Amino acid sequence: MEYLAMLSTKQKSKIKSEVEQAATTHLNAKDLDTALNHFTVDVVAVSNTTVFSSRDALAADISKYYKTLKSVNYASWEDIHINVICDNAATFTAKFNYGFTSADDQRTDLKGVWTALFVIESGIWKIRLRHESFE
Repeated sequence: MEYLAMLSTKQKSKIKSEVEQAATTHLNAKDLDTALNHFTVDVVAVSNTTVFSSRDALAADISKYYKTLKSVNYASWEDIHINVICDNAATFTAKFNYGFTSADDQRTDLKGVWTALFVIESGIWKIRLRHESFE
C-alpha cells in the first residue's frame, strides 16, 4: 500500500479519474447483476435510515428496483469531491440527479447526496461502504 504522502500529483489525479469513472458506471447500471458487481462482498450500505449490513441484504433491496426498471432517463453527478486515501482507497461524495421510468410507465425523478468508499479489488475499483440520502 502506498500512502498519500508518497503519491505524486499524477498518481492522485489518475486515482480520482478512475474512481469518478467507477462511480459514474455504477450510477448508470441498468440491471441488478451490473449494479451488484460494483460492490465488494463485504459491503455495508445505508440508504436514508436503512442499513444493509451484507451484500445479500443490499441485493434483496435493490432487486425490487431493477425488477420494475424500464429505462434510466438521466443520471448525473454534481459537486463531486474525491479524497484519495492511498493507492487502493478513495472516498467519493457528490449530489446526484437520477430519473427513471418503471415498467408501468411511471416516471420518477430523484435527487440526493451519495458517498462511497472505493477500494481496489482484483484490479477493479469497488464500493466497500455506501451512503445515500434522498431529498
